[in-house]
Order: sequence, then structure tokens, then C-alpha cells
Amino acid sequence: MSRFVLTAVGPDSYGIVARVTSALAELSCNLADSTMSNLSGHFAMILVVDGSPDIDEKSIYNAVQSRCAELSLLVDVKRIDGYVDYDLDGDRFVVSVYGTDRPGIVAGICEVLAAHHANIYDLTTRVIDTESTSIYTMVLEVALKDPSGLAKLESALSLKSSELGVSCSIRSSDSDEL
Repeated sequence: MSRFVLTAVGPDSYGIVARVTSALAELSCNLADSTMSNLSGHFAMILVVDGSPDIDEKSIYNAVQSRCAELSLLVDVKRIDGYVDYDLDGDRFVVSVYGTDRPGIVAGICEVLAAHHANIYDLTTRVIDTESTSIYTMVLEVALKDPSGLAKLESALSLKSSELGVSCSIRSSDSDEL
């Protein structure tokens, strides 16, 4: 089996997901992992795709481009090593950040998380414009390998959020278990 990462970004329109995934299905490729989102009017997708050993980057790229030519998608395909056992051991938490939009919010909060060995496995941001200001929202899902460090992490996040002029909270995550 061959494994690839496919990225596609372009102006949002109906049918992007259907066309990209149909092109992959025609090659008998399977979606192993994916994330897709509308980002300021552009649709972005990152897919980990499994295919037969005879499939290569060019065949996947050509199949997607032929299905999506008029959608103005920027597509990239790279072969990657098989499954990487990434470390998400530990207790899971959701970190929520809200405040007036300004540079440095993501960097500041993520530096604190890194210093406390919190592994980020999902991060979403949005700017919500109001009549008077722009509110920045960020939600992170993190794994904390040593939950005994939670109090120190909370304290460090509180200090950093005060410096940044934002509100920050952390709560236990109810992870989906199958």
C-alpha cells in the first residue's frame, strides 16, 4: 500500500469535496485521515490517502485536476511514510481563547502549551467582526501526558492570556471513543 498527503485549496464552491473524493475513489484510494474547512471564503482540505502500490503522486494529482479543473484549486500530492504512531497519550483538554484580535495570540498560547508538553492535535481560529471591533476566537484540543502538571499549565495560561489581553479557559475533553 502507498500513502500520500493531498492538499487542496481554492475559492469555496459547491462540489469540491464530492469531486476530489470521487477522483480518489476512481483510483481505488481510501481516505485514511482528513480535515477540511472553509477559511475566509476559501475551502481547504488536507487528506491522508491510501492507494495501491502502483499509484503515484502524478496519477492522483492528474485525477483530481481533471475532475476539478474549473474550480481553481491549488493541489499538491506528496508520498509519505506509512502510519506514524504520534503520541496523544495523556488526558485530553479543550483550551478556549477569546479576545480582541491582535498579532501574537496563537504564538503566545502555543508557546505556553509547548513549554508544558501539551500536544496540540487540533486548533481552530476565527475572527468575528462586530461593529466596533474584531473578536478573535481560538479553540485547541490538546493532550497532556502528565495531568499532574495541569495546575501549572492553567497558571501559565492565565498569566499569558493576561499579557495578551484575552480570556482563556481549559476544560477536560470528552473524547469520542469507538
